[in-house]
Amino acid sequence: MFEKHLNGYLLVVMRKWNRKEICGLLLESGEIALKHYEARSWKFKRDRSLVTAADTEIESLLAGSFDRPDESVYMIGEETVGTKGEKYISSALSETAWVVDPIDGTAPYAHHVPTWGVSIGFMRKAALEEGAVFLPATGEMFITEGEDVLFAKTETVKGRIKVSGFSGLAVRKLPFSDGGLISVSQNVVKRGLLDLRNPVQAVCCTVFSGVYLVMGRYMAYVGSVNLWDIAGILPIVFKCGFKGRLISGEEITLKVDTDLYHLSRNDPGRWRLKNQMVLAPNNGIIRRVTEKLKYHGE
Repeated sequence: MFEKHLNGYLLVVMRKWNRKEICGLLLESGEIALKHYEARSWKFKRDRSLVTAADTEIESLLAGSFDRPDESVYMIGEETVGTKGEKYISSALSETAWVVDPIDGTAPYAHHVPTWGVSIGFMRKAALEEGAVFLPATGEMFITEGEDVLFAKTETVKGRIKVSGFSGLAVRKLPFSDGGLISVSQNVVKRGLLDLRNPVQAVCCTVFSGVYLVMGRYMAYVGSVNLWDIAGILPIVFKCGFKGRLISGEEITLKVDTDLYHLSRNDPGRWRLKNQMVLAPNNGIIRRVTEKLKYHGE
């Protein structure tokens, strides 16, 4: 880890997970996001998903620390991975890489709805090891450190975000019940049917759903996601003792391989999980949800 200066930022080139430095990058990212939050403007990307000025500015900031191939440090970012060559991607999957989503939940962010966050995942040899999620609109930060998952509240004063001390996250696992709230992705709403009595909510943000799952506010999450959507949240969810499976039955692990993801160069769904996933406190809840999910594909 060493420092560089770029466009006024003091950049720390990251070769390993460092909670203090990750926290600093999340705080800077949150300040950028809140700066643009009132604009309520967006553009369409090629796939008709939304992108905002905050997405590109935050990813540029994170690239200063994470996209350093000359130092054998690589970044898989939602907004820039499509510009990388196959040699770069191969190195990212075989060496040290950071997987980032500058704004997960761009649609709610663009419409000034607080269900969005910044996500950073740390990967070595195609296996996720650590993760962090920051929800600037609610002032909640979650970060792993070894086997621990830590939580902190933040406060924003005149555009600057300050973090209070971290403490162990209070994890709560909801049992199955007909009243348990389930978070679902847009794909489930648009192309599927979840035939359960449970209330459902489509918040359009994987990391928001994941951290609220481990805090016991959701009973389960069902989503169709890309690697950058879950790279920051999966280490948090699994270190809290929760489970994950594709609806086709495969267990979700922290490995990033062709058993779970579309990774082929010419695959139009590259970086996406091969099916809908279900995250929940235990495999029993996953089974109940999966049995009642009728999904008609992309």
